[in-house]
Amino acid sequence: MKSLVSAAIALLAAQGAWAGDTAGLVGIMNTSGTVEVNNFVNPKMIWTVYNVNDPAEEAYVLAYVAYKKLGKHTPSIEWTDAQNKPVDRCKFDQTTVTKMPWVHTLTCKWGGRLPDGGIRFTVFNTFEGQKEKVGEMFIPPNTK
Repeated sequence: MKSLVSAAIALLAAQGAWAGDTAGLVGIMNTSGTVEVNNFVNPKMIWTVYNVNDPAEEAYVLAYVAYKKLGKHTPSIEWTDAQNKPVDRCKFDQTTVTKMPWVHTLTCKWGGRLPDGGIRFTVFNTFEGQKEKVGEMFIPPNTK
């Protein structure tokens, strides 16, 4: 576990452009589901595209967020279409960070009639009343 946390911190440093002042995005992926192995949430199958307007299309966003400050954090994930219009969002319970390093695994189920042109997942963190962008991921539609 110690090496996993060290790797997460190293990835956080490497993705500095994606990090906010209070948290950083260690990893984010779109997956068909999740599985827990040794108390760590892992993806089942990573998706890189989705089928437009398929009501059966369903997946999970899996994000690993590393907090940079002690205190109360409230993460959220929002997704928008190609025109930046809101599609949906997931809000999570407040987490009290009491020691460093602290990596939080977020899972958010989404699906249904997804927009054409792609979908963007953005991870936010609210700390001391200030909401900031932690990172994002874009998934293009299947064009076949």
